[in-house]
Amino acid sequence: MAVKYPRFRKKFPLLVTGGLLALQPLASQFAVAAEQFDCQASAGGGWACAPKTSSAAVPERPAAKTATTTTAQHQGSPGATRASGATLVTQSGGKALASRSADYSHLDWVPRENLNEAQLAEIGPYCAGGYVEPSRPGMNDKTPMSQAPLFVSAKASRYEQEQQVATLAGDVVLRQAGMQVEADEASLHQAENRGELIGNVRLRDQGMLVVGDRAELQLDNGEARVDNAEYVLHKSHVRGSALYAKREETAVIRLKDGTYTSCEPGSNSWHLKGNNVTLNPATGFGTATNVTLRVKDFPVFYTPYIYFPIDDRRQSGFLPPSISSSSDNGLTLQTPYYFNLAPNYDATLYPTYMSDRGLLLEGEGRYLTKSSEGQFGAAYLDDSNDDRKLQSDYADQRWLYSWKHKGGLNSRLLAEVDYTDISDPYYFQDLDTDLGIDTATYVNQRGTLTYRGNSYTARLNAHAYELATITDLTPYNRLPQITLNGALPFQPGGLNLSYGSELVRFDRDLRDGFFINEEGVAEQAWYDANLRGLARANGNRLHLEPAVSLPLNWSWGFLKPQVKYLQTNYDLSLDQQGKTSLLAEQEFNSSQDRGVPIFSVDSGLYFDRDTTLFGKSYRQTLEPRLFYLYVPEEDQTDIPLFDTGESTFSYASLFRENRFSGKDRIGDENKLSLGVTNRWIEANGFERQRFSIGQAFYFEDRQVTLPDSFSGRANTSPLRDRSDYTSSVSPYALEYLYRFNRDWRFSSDFNWDPDTRRTRSGSAMFHYQPEDNPNKVVNAGYRYRNDTIRFDQTTGNWVIGGGDFGSPTLADGSPNPNFIKDYYKVSQHDFSVIWPIVPQWNLISRWQYDYGRDRTLEAFGGFEYDSCCWKLRLINRYWIDYDEVSLNPSLNDEPDRGIFLQIVLKGLGGVTGNKVETFLDQGIQGYRKREDQAF
Repeated sequence: MAVKYPRFRKKFPLLVTGGLLALQPLASQFAVAAEQFDCQASAGGGWACAPKTSSAAVPERPAAKTATTTTAQHQGSPGATRASGATLVTQSGGKALASRSADYSHLDWVPRENLNEAQLAEIGPYCAGGYVEPSRPGMNDKTPMSQAPLFVSAKASRYEQEQQVATLAGDVVLRQAGMQVEADEASLHQAENRGELIGNVRLRDQGMLVVGDRAELQLDNGEARVDNAEYVLHKSHVRGSALYAKREETAVIRLKDGTYTSCEPGSNSWHLKGNNVTLNPATGFGTATNVTLRVKDFPVFYTPYIYFPIDDRRQSGFLPPSISSSSDNGLTLQTPYYFNLAPNYDATLYPTYMSDRGLLLEGEGRYLTKSSEGQFGAAYLDDSNDDRKLQSDYADQRWLYSWKHKGGLNSRLLAEVDYTDISDPYYFQDLDTDLGIDTATYVNQRGTLTYRGNSYTARLNAHAYELATITDLTPYNRLPQITLNGALPFQPGGLNLSYGSELVRFDRDLRDGFFINEEGVAEQAWYDANLRGLARANGNRLHLEPAVSLPLNWSWGFLKPQVKYLQTNYDLSLDQQGKTSLLAEQEFNSSQDRGVPIFSVDSGLYFDRDTTLFGKSYRQTLEPRLFYLYVPEEDQTDIPLFDTGESTFSYASLFRENRFSGKDRIGDENKLSLGVTNRWIEANGFERQRFSIGQAFYFEDRQVTLPDSFSGRANTSPLRDRSDYTSSVSPYALEYLYRFNRDWRFSSDFNWDPDTRRTRSGSAMFHYQPEDNPNKVVNAGYRYRNDTIRFDQTTGNWVIGGGDFGSPTLADGSPNPNFIKDYYKVSQHDFSVIWPIVPQWNLISRWQYDYGRDRTLEAFGGFEYDSCCWKLRLINRYWIDYDEVSLNPSLNDEPDRGIFLQIVLKGLGGVTGNKVETFLDQGIQGYRKREDQAF
């Protein structure tokens, strides 16, 4: 039989409850506290009421140490609140009312020492406590108010039948669905279906608490008004007050003369104050009109309207602005706006006004689907700064657009796009971008399709580059590149049969003419003009690499013999300048081919034992490794370099098959590499210490080199005669890592040449950051390298070792004005620290120094003040700013200085100085971990 609901369904729970209260004196001579009745429609269409059973036991809420005094007073005299004349919240100056409870427990505030570990993890490191919502029956009930019964409990009650008013007194509790209201006394008007509550009013509704002196409640939909109100949003750690607060049926809170802050109850460090404030827990955002931002109750900022977050959900609105000043751009103001278009896509607009350049319009969009993700962006500026108007390749209409995409077309086919284009090579030197684009020396213009089979991977790639600098050579584009790599699905006799293949077209358009500097003077020819011989070639390359290996693995070691054959064919073209400037060792032939076999044996053993060190148990391992490599010499002097260079020496390079990167050179080798690694591992798997040392022994001199522009020239020696190609041993390669504990770490590498008895390269880095207090960060490091093998664009020669830019003298013997001593030599230290000085005050500093050129690269120092609800950073910074005005790098490095102020109001966002985050994150290892774990 269907349930028949009465006509007065919404009011009847109150009628039944009121009747029960009226009968209470007849049924018992004493009042039963907190007895609740649950009324529901019966199968016959009437009502069935029964005492509600007590809820299951729930964990106790941490109790404040100091008991409230006002509660006892109100229990003894329900009308005490009215008679005493309570303090108005508008007189509190942004603080919570201590008159309601000296320890602010009326706002569910719990001191820090009474919080458990899970609750401590939810608050900031400098907060004296947190807002903890107590467990209560029905707190997670999602039943609509119109369909939920009303539960009432009190110590005493009476019912006036003629007025249809039930009066409750003493620990009054009304609960309907997820909302609960408490008061000293209440009057329930049955005819109007509303209630009046007086004294110590507390309204709770799923993560929200409103406290006041008096309240009116609409019982059928949950609408309420609380006078002289204070409120708390527990999860957001925010609070506020209002002359009165209204709760709408949708749970939206509207405040008259309201405030909003994330500061502790006894603090008024900052708060927003507005005529009309709206908090919407459903959207996670609030709005306010005629708003003043007050610091210590002093107004410091006014806005007629503000839209602010009350939790961490996304929502459309203005993001914190950024204000800065520089000599290049003048006064800069950025006011980002975020568009929350849908759960899976959004957009951000970054309008930036620069007094010296004009208005830069920049924006980005992001999207996420079941099978793809990506972002796109664009920027435009009509630049009014004419400092570069005479300079080569400059455009006053500055623009940028980009698209990054990764998506699966099906379960096996993946599409990727990384495409960026810019108006001129000076774009990133003059303008900042918020689009997350790597702005080193070029931007990518790449599209890739990858198909993954069961035992192979095929890839179609088109990759071009757009230079973001004028001092680098024009790079080769790969248009297109096709690869197929895999292994046969069967393994006869345990043999692995694998293969690799590549077909690629290398092409570039070299710049000609002269570079014009900002004075309009033809300074010198572009560096592309220094390319000679086969370095100017374009061409196609086909590479095939079949391999057979027999991997054998045991618990005590491994053995892997392998044979490969590398076949490479070239179809080349060369311009006339390249044909007339061939190196002495080179000849041009449009068709080139090379076939080289490679034989290697890789082997290793594992030894371990249980031992103790300083009374602590460890598993100590000894892992020797032996690697033999044989590659016969094959003449490759007539093959150009498209994507190849010589790798720098390290411990890992002892076990590589080719000392060159790329496929245009296959180094001849007949060597035996020996290495050994020692580890100390704790029982829980924590690696306390690791030490590796190794060296290679050569049985023949190495003959295959990079293009040798010195061969046949007077007073020079061929590259193949260099000491590391004729030595019978390699440098010693060492790597070391020691973890003092999970907080302290020291790592280093060191490469020492026994022939020259000199250090080729090395580094040492010390890092300290406690797991239980990531606020402390210490970094100290030094790195050295003077064995870089590079192409010198000023001379067109490959240079082995040394770090000079250009030659000391010109062809006529006169001094070279562009020569820079030790330009590429790396000899730098880097110190950085974030350290608490006194509670809430932290020191922040970094010093990076270049010994090769005797200059500071970057140095900054300052202070950070961090409280529960706001943070301030003041930092003085010095750095080398790279701004290309010449092909001579020494003219492009200019020191710059600045004082940076950052203010963050927690719960509201950064007020100013958000750009400080960028250089702190890039300059201090551990800074990002510190910020991410702050809450």
